[in-house]
Amino acid sequence: MIFDATKATLPLKLETDLLVVGSGAGGLTVAMTAAEAGIRTLVLEGGGFLTPSEMTQREEQMFPHLFQDSGSRTTVDRGVKLHQGRGVGGSTLHNLNLCKRIPSEIRARWTQQRGLSSLPPERWDALYDEVEKLVRVSTVPRQLWNRHNRLLEDGCAKLGWKGGGLSHNRSGCLGSGFCEVGCSYNAKNNALKVMLPRAISAGAEVLTHCVAVRLLHEGGAVRGITAVAIDPVTRRVLGEVTVTAKRVCLSASATGTAALLLRSGVPDPSGETGQTLRVHPAVIAAGDFDEDVRAWEGVPQTYECTEFLQLDQEHGHRAWVLPAFAHPVGTATMVPGHGATHRALMERYPHLAVFTAMIHDLTPGEVRPDGDLGLSLRYWPDAADRAELSLGLWASAKLLFAAGARRVLVPTRSPKVLLPGDDLEWLKTMPIEKGEIDLVAVHPMSSVPMGDDPKRSPVGSDGRHHHLQNLWIADGSLFPTSIGIPPQLSIYAMGLHVGQHLARG
Repeated sequence: MIFDATKATLPLKLETDLLVVGSGAGGLTVAMTAAEAGIRTLVLEGGGFLTPSEMTQREEQMFPHLFQDSGSRTTVDRGVKLHQGRGVGGSTLHNLNLCKRIPSEIRARWTQQRGLSSLPPERWDALYDEVEKLVRVSTVPRQLWNRHNRLLEDGCAKLGWKGGGLSHNRSGCLGSGFCEVGCSYNAKNNALKVMLPRAISAGAEVLTHCVAVRLLHEGGAVRGITAVAIDPVTRRVLGEVTVTAKRVCLSASATGTAALLLRSGVPDPSGETGQTLRVHPAVIAAGDFDEDVRAWEGVPQTYECTEFLQLDQEHGHRAWVLPAFAHPVGTATMVPGHGATHRALMERYPHLAVFTAMIHDLTPGEVRPDGDLGLSLRYWPDAADRAELSLGLWASAKLLFAAGARRVLVPTRSPKVLLPGDDLEWLKTMPIEKGEIDLVAVHPMSSVPMGDDPKRSPVGSDGRHHHLQNLWIADGSLFPTSIGIPPQLSIYAMGLHVGQHLARG
């Protein structure tokens, strides 16, 4: 059953065998796995429960429902915008369904550096095989690629750069292009569609509009959690919820999980909790084409350029280029200029193609709690990561011109307009400076990194916390480093992995 905390008589006291905090890819997979193993399971979710029929495809209506801080979350200095999901299903509600396995070379480096005895290569392979079958991962047929993605393919072909088609977890897709604001057609094989029904059928319960505040622990073991019911519109606290639980699994994202651990005073001799955040920062460039691109239509992100993504090399390039497009309101917030200049650019909306360069980042960021409910993020890429972003910006511009753009726009504070034949080499070393160019990130991870040595890591490779009994972690926090590819599939895999270990005790 799914219950709404705002409709309960408050204060509310509950008791369960397993409490899962967060209902995204990790949390609902843990809940499904545990409930099907016969464990009485309760899931807390700070957002609401929306069915596909309630996903209106309107940005101003859906962003408050589907994104933390209504899509306005940033680092403390506003240098990086961070988009994170909320609601039953978490970020799987709004993501674009890209599915990739963490490269074996990255996993091998983790094993060498941190042990990960519970995750040998054959275990990773088995988890991926099971999850890919569960959410029905398949390569997007070429006939479903839209004009936007074909332009990236054209650019790669013209330059002789490496690229290829991508795999998604979607079935029955109509190509509406509104994936980012929730799928009205229930075509995403996501946590809401796949894991939630199985969890509920097995007896799990979900409590929405309920935000965890602190873990209750004594004598070296977790006992439950204190939380609050919040108004879904005003975010006002309505009353307290206390849950007593034999075990707790945190799946509140790499930001929420780390903040909750720190706010609760959970011990960590390694000092890593909240100090090793990675986010995959990205820059964008927009190409203006003579013909219509209509990038908002069809299946987004079906083609990639991997010319500068050398994840098999420890010191290779780390920039991944993809099509990236926003709906009108989102585009208007990113297009530079004011007044008539801004309007003139928006009038070219049907002709715009946008490529983004996302990097496999090495820079550690910081998560800190901010009061009882908030958190603060500190992150700015170091010199090596900024160099990769500049390289990615250059590559995006090169690809847009190779695909036939009549001009390319780089959205710095003083917009840079490039024309065919212009020298682009300076972009490779263009300074990435706070306040001069916006960075966007959608993949927070690595804030509570797993490792076998309790002195060097807060949590083991089975998801069990080293320093507080009965506490487990199952989300992107666990990754020891950035992974350089979309984390969705791997977070499902971690949910399955941790859920199975948890069910065995």
